[in-house]
Amino acid sequence: MLGVLIPIGLAFYGVPIWTTAIFATYVALGLILPGMLLWRAVRGRPGWFVEDVAAGLAVGYSCEVMVYIGARAIGLPLLTVAWPIATIATFLLVPGLRRHWRGTDRAEEKTPFWFSAILSGSALVLFYWSIIRFFPTHDVAEPGMLSPDGDSPFHLALLGDAKHHMPLASPWLPEQPVLYHWFVYAEMASTSWITGIEPQVLLLRLSPLPMVFGFLLLVAVLGKRLTGKWWAGAAAAVTTYFVLTPTPYQWRLGGWFSTFGTNAYEDGSSLRAQMWTSPTQTFGAILFAGLALVLVDVLTVSNRKRWALVVLLMAAVTGGKATFLPMLLAGLLLVIAVRLLTRKRVHPAALITSGITFVAVLFAQFVLFGGAAQGLAIDPLHFARISGAPYTATFALPGVGPLWRLVLVTLITFACWACIWPGVLGLTGLARRRRPDLKISADPVILMFGIGLSGIGALLIFGHEGGAEGWFMVSGRPYLSLAAVVGLTMITPNDVPVRRMLTWVYGAILTGAAILIVVHEVNPKRTPRPANVGGPVQTAFHLVWPYLVVFALLGVAAWFVRRSSFPAKGTVYASMLAGVCLVTTLLHLHETTREANQAGWRGVQQYQPFIPKGTKDAGRWLRDHSKPDDLVATNAHCVIASDTPKDVCDNRHFAFSAYSERRFLIEGWGFTNRTHEMAAATGTNAVWAPYWNEQLLADNDAAFSAPSADTIGKLRDQYRVRWLFVDEAHSAPAPTLGEFAQFRHRAGDIAVYEIR
Repeated sequence: MLGVLIPIGLAFYGVPIWTTAIFATYVALGLILPGMLLWRAVRGRPGWFVEDVAAGLAVGYSCEVMVYIGARAIGLPLLTVAWPIATIATFLLVPGLRRHWRGTDRAEEKTPFWFSAILSGSALVLFYWSIIRFFPTHDVAEPGMLSPDGDSPFHLALLGDAKHHMPLASPWLPEQPVLYHWFVYAEMASTSWITGIEPQVLLLRLSPLPMVFGFLLLVAVLGKRLTGKWWAGAAAAVTTYFVLTPTPYQWRLGGWFSTFGTNAYEDGSSLRAQMWTSPTQTFGAILFAGLALVLVDVLTVSNRKRWALVVLLMAAVTGGKATFLPMLLAGLLLVIAVRLLTRKRVHPAALITSGITFVAVLFAQFVLFGGAAQGLAIDPLHFARISGAPYTATFALPGVGPLWRLVLVTLITFACWACIWPGVLGLTGLARRRRPDLKISADPVILMFGIGLSGIGALLIFGHEGGAEGWFMVSGRPYLSLAAVVGLTMITPNDVPVRRMLTWVYGAILTGAAILIVVHEVNPKRTPRPANVGGPVQTAFHLVWPYLVVFALLGVAAWFVRRSSFPAKGTVYASMLAGVCLVTTLLHLHETTREANQAGWRGVQQYQPFIPKGTKDAGRWLRDHSKPDDLVATNAHCVIASDTPKDVCDNRHFAFSAYSERRFLIEGWGFTNRTHEMAAATGTNAVWAPYWNEQLLADNDAAFSAPSADTIGKLRDQYRVRWLFVDEAHSAPAPTLGEFAQFRHRAGDIAVYEIR
């Protein structure tokens, strides 16, 4: 079904079916197949097919990126295709490796139909959510493409630079290095070279899909591997994506929170637009999940070959999303500490892996990121100031209000987390070895719990002006979900008939869902704010009372369960809480579908258009008529948006370098480390921080405002500028520009000149 619906859906949103077929063929034969063969060879045997495919994709991505970096550095990007060809040929020609083409013949590793159905259904929901939330507002053609989110042009610009240069620079300001997680751009650049697909189509339509689906599979695989239970794998995948913060409010979250699909209180869910607008997180998630799967083996089985996969995937994660590394180190240290306390000896594999991780952390921080903090600072409970519901109610704005407001929001958040991960309490049974029949190895579970717990700790301690501390929670959520599923397995008895168990579980889920729906419908539609409810205390009451009612009704339902004779009461309690959270997802999908139906399914402009008309066509003309090392100058540096304060410059101007795949002398200066330093020095938001090199900016702009042989010649001779990319709508150049530079092309509001 997925193989039919996804191409049709993509075709509706501007991707020809032939393009989708080419991309799918590359992913299957150029990434999954060679990666799967390497995975089987290192493990020494095939596993169940779903596991081998998901792990093979993570390994394939890692190999592709590493090979592309080297191939691009020597100027032969198409050489990347040699690695899958060589790998497949080796496994065909070497007799000892041919056995890895065969799958497993063990009956216990044959995937049940219902398990596949749940994962396929989950993948379909994720694709549908992408269609109704992201695709309509991120078109691949004008006019819809003129008003995307602020980050997508940034990602596209870095993707274009990765396609033509190695190492990368910030193409909108080449003087600034890329101190960022950039391996995903190398991956997409490699795919673009090999398939011929436009980077824009890869970024906004195709490349994130296998990453999202592969991550979903890997979480399910981890759940099955940790517990030995198929249902636990499915529960882990569903919990990771669809068990959200229970939201009994009927009023709409404001602004950014509704646009990007975040929740009333931070829960780290990936079911938000950042699944697409942050490809670094999406890419890093699948790489790290692959690494976590290898570590499950490393912590339980002695096999030297598997260390090769640890090193490979660790290296990929380091440049893919280094946020995971300190969290992994925390989890490994917890494994070591627990082993020392319980068995009075060190876990050797955990110790070695922690050493490798520590080296990777140092490399990432001081080599890839140059020691830059990128705006992250110690700011306890910052997340509570910017959580969706209180922020919408203007109850806890940044820098406003007493401490009790932050504490209250934090307590509500903790209560929501208790609904999502009640199974964590069942881990006490693992510590006391109450269920030896399950044969659950403690060390991998402790690792997952430590990773998830570190994400919560980072969220509580750190703050970022853009809310980036939330990425720690997003990164840790799947592993806390896995630990919770293990705990749920511990409290679920094996001797209860399946039909009876399912009856109780389904009944509990429906009960929890019904409770939340009732409270949601009773809740007023008007947003509670101090001005319309009587003050901050009354606003606090309106934020709290719906949860108090939900928990009271859950308590009544739990009392009836306790009086029953059903033995798996803990499982029923957890299922009721899951129902409360799952129905929030259904309400969210319903509301999002309704909004899409009202606003339109394609070409929706969620903001005032801030990309000039003709940017894409003019950019591609310049790309086709210039050399990758040609430098370009432009007269546009500030994003013109309706919400930009007067007398400031929104420095996130990336679109010209994004669509031309060329470096600009100075297009904008946003999202660079120097800009964050300027923001800190001037006490302004980094988005509005001024540019620091006034002379360069003056020389650049003089060529457009006062073109002459001297001003144009200075760009050509001193700064080595070859092309002028002129925005004639927002900052019209002097009419004499054509006397000193040769006009070459016009598209919409953009004119292109060549300096000779």
